Amino acid sequence: MAQTGYFLAADILGFSGVIANTPEGRLDQRIQQWASLVESSRTQHGVMECQLFSDTVFAAAPSSEGGLRCLVSFARELLTLGLEQSFLVRGAIAHGSFTWGQLTYGRAVIEAHQLESRQNWIGVACQGGIPHVNNLWGVDELVCYLPPMKGGRMQAQPAVSWRVPDATRLTELVMLSETVRDSDLLTWEIGEKM
Repeated sequence: MAQTGYFLAADILGFSGVIANTPEGRLDQRIQQWASLVESSRTQHGVMECQLFSDTVFAAAPSSEGGLRCLVSFARELLTLGLEQSFLVRGAIAHGSFTWGQLTYGRAVIEAHQLESRQNWIGVACQGGIPHVNNLWGVDELVCYLPPMKGGRMQAQPAVSWRVPDATRLTELVMLSETVRDSDLLTWEIGEKM
């Protein structure tokens, strides 16, 4: 049955590189590390509906200020702790109708997925015009930002605020991720996302 609420879609940037570049004996451990991060963050921030499929996280929350706050804090934790574990997270939060279950679908799912896919950064943006945003403005929750996109017009919108490390540390954590092979230099494809 369809419900109306907030929907988060997030994944790991360069996940195919993680699969290709992680030694076979360490791959299961690395994937379990991601699954454990998602589960512990979900539990800590009270996310009741959460699905993990490969590197993609779907999460949903009620259409309330508390529901939005729940997904924002969950996303901030995935960004912060994910980066510390060299998981480069990109995501989006949308509001609308969706059906949650073994088959999860709906407008909010599509809108969150499309916004997530258009972005070109490590971060989580929110769909413009979603409800309850005015109560979450601030350095600990949402900020108005121009999230880098792969194309289209520039548009300021709500984005999850998180503690981005300085450029040196950020580069170090990105280079430690399996997104980049040991022998590779930092490419513009990755540098633009940083």
